[in-house]
This record gives sequence, C-alpha cells and structure tokens, in this order.
Amino acid sequence: MPSTEELKQHIVSFLEGYTIEATPHDEDKIEAFKETIPPGTRVYMAHLPGFTLDDVARICVKLQSNGFTAVPHIVSRKLESAAQLERALDTLAQGGVAEALVIGGDEAIPNAAFDSSLEVLKTGLFGKYGFREIGVAGHPEGSKAIGPHTMEILKDKAEFAKDAPFAVRIVTQFGFDANAVTDWEAATEAAGITLPIHVGLAGPTSLKRLVGFAMRCGITSSARFMANRAGAVAGLLGQHAPDDLITHFARHRAENPSSRLKHAHFFCFGGVLKTAEWVNAVLAGRFELNGKGTGFKVS
Repeated sequence: MPSTEELKQHIVSFLEGYTIEATPHDEDKIEAFKETIPPGTRVYMAHLPGFTLDDVARICVKLQSNGFTAVPHIVSRKLESAAQLERALDTLAQGGVAEALVIGGDEAIPNAAFDSSLEVLKTGLFGKYGFREIGVAGHPEGSKAIGPHTMEILKDKAEFAKDAPFAVRIVTQFGFDANAVTDWEAATEAAGITLPIHVGLAGPTSLKRLVGFAMRCGITSSARFMANRAGAVAGLLGQHAPDDLITHFARHRAENPSSRLKHAHFFCFGGVLKTAEWVNAVLAGRFELNGKGTGFKVS
C-alpha cells in the first residue's frame, strides 16, 4: 500500500504523457493549445458529423505542424472507398502524421466500403504510408454498436498486431467505474491480449452533461453508476472531475507493476483547454488527496 506522498507521485506518473481529444470545432484554438498543452502531446482529432475525412486530415496536418503529435480518427464505417482512405493517408503522411485511431463507428454510411476497423487495418495502407502506431478501441463496459462480441473482436486485432508493421495500442471508451476497467484489463490478459492500454477518462465538466454523453455513447451502465452516485437531480448540477478514477488507476499501477494501463486519454466534454489546464495542475503537484485517499482536489 503506497503512502500518501507515494500515491501522489504515482498519480503524477500516470498522467505523464497524457493524450487528449479535440474536434474539428477546435481548429481555431490551435494557437491557444500551444500555450497550454505540452509540445509533442498526442492530440486526437475526432471525425464528427458534418465534417469530411479530408477535413480531419487537414486539421491534423495543422496540429502536427504546430508541434503536437496528431492522431486522426479513422472511422471505418464512414469510409466510402479504399481510395478515399488512401487519399487521406497520403495527405497525413506528407504532413508528418504517423499515428491514427482506427475505429468501427456507431453508424454506417449508406454503401460503406468497410464493415469493421480490422478490415481497414488489413488494407496494408497504413504500412504503405509509413504509419508507426495505431490505436484500436477498447470497451471495458461493452459496446451497444458491437454487441456481445467485443472481446472476440479485440482478440482478432491483437492477433493482427503481432505481425503488423506498426505498433498497436488499445484506447478505451470513457466510463465512471474504475473497477470495470481493472477487471477488464485482467479479462483481456486472460484472453491472451497483451497490448498496452490507454485509459479513456472524461475531463472536468458538469455531471448532467457527462451523463448525457454517456447515454448517447451507449455506456448505460456507467451512466447509471454516475447518476446513482450523484444522487438527486439537483446533484447533476454539480461538476465532475476524474480524480477518483485517476487515484484508483494510480494505486492499481503501484500495486501491479506489470499493469498494461500505460496512459490517460482525456475526452474533453467541458473543453480541451479546461481539461488540459486541470491535468497540468495535477502534473505540477497542485493537488491534495482527500482523507480516505480515494480522490483529490486541484488547488
């Protein structure tokens, strides 16, 4: 069991090298990102409705040129053709982008060229364009879009990763139940999956907003968990920060040195800059653990 000071050090260690997710709506904030987010940080770029893959590629090149490590979302069921994918990868590679997050997507466009992220990975195009690392999705609490076969699908990706010309990592969906994540880590290990895991966390935002996003993302069990913990409807007017989850994962890593929970990945429902400022304060040691050592408050 780590001491209070040791636990604080483990919290900082877990957040070092954090990654963060932005959207195309944040394009005009890239200059502000440079004042807040450490250079070289992986900044994921989500592919939202109303934007094209070319938009995502263009913004990622801009992020890369501003000193970040851009990670575009490649949503398999939004791809119209292999040619569309190749055009985007060519743009990205010419701009120095060498990482991506390849996911299936909740809804397919009409006449989508691919059914799954594994099909996209098997095109060979990421190797052709020199990509060095690819993220794939992990779902500790299951996925409404995938159904009951999430572990089987992840095992197929892990098997593919053994001979892939790039490194593969798992990036999980966000949730609120820390035990669900650590139990899932153990379950993946038992299934023979040894890929590193970047743990999805929701950055600081209102509880009401967060529960709404969780329900829309199909994380219903986690949404109920948070709603029950918040208590009455009035409680949902409060603010959420992931300090309890981070503390749990930091302690888990301290007690399990071989843990595959390598980094924290932040979904920024309250805004990228707000999330980055909060994480930076923790990294600078400006926080105090609560009396039970189950969470902390940023000063």
